[in-house]
Amino acid sequence: VVSTIGRVELGKKNLVYLAEEDYKKLSIDNSHPLVVIDRRYVFRCAVSSDTSRNTISLSKIQREYLNKSEKSGRCHLRAYPRASCRPIGLMRISVDILNNESIEVSAREFSTSLRAVYNNFPFNIGQELYFFNGNIGYKLKVSELIAIDEGESGLLVGNTEIYVTSRSKSLTFVDLNDEKALLNDFNYERLGIGGLRKEFSLLFRRAFVQRVFNTEVIQRLGIMHVKGIMLYGPPGTGKTLIARQIGSLLNARPPKVVNGPEILNKYVGQSEENIRNLFKDAEEEYALKRDKSPLHIIIFDEIDAICKSRGTGSSSGIGDQIVNQLLSKMDGVEALDNVLVIGMTNRIDLIDSALLRPGRFEICLEISLPDEQSRYEILRIHTKKMMQSKFMEEDVDLREIARLTRNYTGAEISAVVKSAVSYALERKIQSERESGKIKAVDQEDIKVKMKDFVNALGEVSPAFGFNEEDFENFNRVFYELPAFTDAIDIGCSFLRKLVQTNLYNTSSILFYGRPGAGKTTLSVKVALKSSFPLVKMISPKDVVGLSEYEKVKYIKDGFSDAYKSAESVIILDDIETLIEYVDIGPRFSNAILQALKIFVKREEKNKLFIIGTTSSPNVMNDTGIYECFYGHREVPMLTHDDYVKLCEQNNNFKSVEYSGPCVIKKLLLGLDKPDVSTH
Repeated sequence: VVSTIGRVELGKKNLVYLAEEDYKKLSIDNSHPLVVIDRRYVFRCAVSSDTSRNTISLSKIQREYLNKSEKSGRCHLRAYPRASCRPIGLMRISVDILNNESIEVSAREFSTSLRAVYNNFPFNIGQELYFFNGNIGYKLKVSELIAIDEGESGLLVGNTEIYVTSRSKSLTFVDLNDEKALLNDFNYERLGIGGLRKEFSLLFRRAFVQRVFNTEVIQRLGIMHVKGIMLYGPPGTGKTLIARQIGSLLNARPPKVVNGPEILNKYVGQSEENIRNLFKDAEEEYALKRDKSPLHIIIFDEIDAICKSRGTGSSSGIGDQIVNQLLSKMDGVEALDNVLVIGMTNRIDLIDSALLRPGRFEICLEISLPDEQSRYEILRIHTKKMMQSKFMEEDVDLREIARLTRNYTGAEISAVVKSAVSYALERKIQSERESGKIKAVDQEDIKVKMKDFVNALGEVSPAFGFNEEDFENFNRVFYELPAFTDAIDIGCSFLRKLVQTNLYNTSSILFYGRPGAGKTTLSVKVALKSSFPLVKMISPKDVVGLSEYEKVKYIKDGFSDAYKSAESVIILDDIETLIEYVDIGPRFSNAILQALKIFVKREEKNKLFIIGTTSSPNVMNDTGIYECFYGHREVPMLTHDDYVKLCEQNNNFKSVEYSGPCVIKKLLLGLDKPDVSTH
């Protein structure tokens, strides 16, 4: 049962108190009297004569942290071995002063005093406590700690790095600039960040390293702090995760995270006011402390919702006014040095260009799809607790899973792990149902196996991957005729050269022939033989009913997705229909034609192979798109020799009369039995 601490002086010591009988009953180690409350929170305890049996005395600040009420609150309590509580490597503490007196305190001396008073005391993330240094009282909150075992609690020891920030306008810490803002040997896996080392090293060099040095040094160098970072890339790659954890890597206040659409308001001028309010705390603190003010981080998620290019928004002009307000706050006449603004978007092309110049969001960092090593690191993070709890079978090969998850984002890899666990839980319930013993699912014999991950990969498809459903219609019997196999070999030879060369990153081939000759099927066969992770078909049926502008956008988005993948194939099916070509006139869409010509020839940093199909090579030649393709191959009509080979592969073709050169589709339509090869 929870009770209050009777004496004020006892409540100041960050201890919990037990009756002597309970203390002995729990077999608590006298040299390190530690207890764990509710299997999670570790505290140092002591004996108090004021505490009754079967009661634990907690101070008000401890009860609020543990969410316990006096008398009605209950705690699960057990002794906690000293060996189980690992030393803390880093601890960040926000400090509030208990009186209204304005004082300056040396951060170094404050940290030293805190270590002396609370040496070998356990601390928990989010815990609040009182600390008295002389006649001055402080209220502390543990905003972050990193223990050796990477848990949520640990022991404060002599070599623990303590970083302090002020939560009060009356309290100013000096000597902050002498502290390290970053950890040299920081382990990103502790923050749940995997596969982004390269991106973080660039951020540190461009944006954070200069904040380690004294302000006077930066002024003598004649440079300004970086005030804005723009993170962009496909959804699910970790942009929001990076932004949230940046505050943990800096000696900064907890970041303000705001979704772009939340800024908008129906009242005139309120949206701009919302922007100003985000900077208000930083402005007030900078006015009081100037260069000694700690860093304030403001994070805009989905910033493209409020910062579109000016002149492209609604008639109200609210979007333009928000952009103007943000520009003036970041790099105006009274710009602040204690603010770092981080924007995140999937569509950097929509952002106003004035925001992306130096002085505003001068660092534009692409968070791309993770490579194999990055995917392995992400898998390690998501399976870490599973491995520690011994719920994962020894046959699980994370390296192999990382190899199989090409083009999966971090969010999709997380979904794969969840799906694999669901298979293991279902198997556990099924086995207990068969044995007639239904128990809770937290049994120790739950095992996640490699086959669960394989099944999960079939269940979770990557957004930038190969969707089998799109190509089901082409997964039919393939007849190995010389004309077909030669066309596939030529396509594959272009692919091999593209993969092996470093002279170019885009290659293409155009298959042309009569309608029904098998051009699309051959294109799909070549694409699937490439083993590229992203295969996408842009077909006229996908753009039926769209306007010319919407068709161009659809094609552009398809190529944009392909550029994000390390290797990809795009099939442009029935190009003459895509460009809306009509013989009468003749008429076609010049906008779509020009878009295709640009994208077919465009070079990007990643490998892209484009396969085009057309039934009108003359039209392709007249419009100039024919020469945009590096290779060309005709898919001819079938000769009598081809007909004989078809009959050898499927006897049912003997019932179809051959009346001269024709396309294979005509012969297939003549079959009166299922198209199943006897070979």
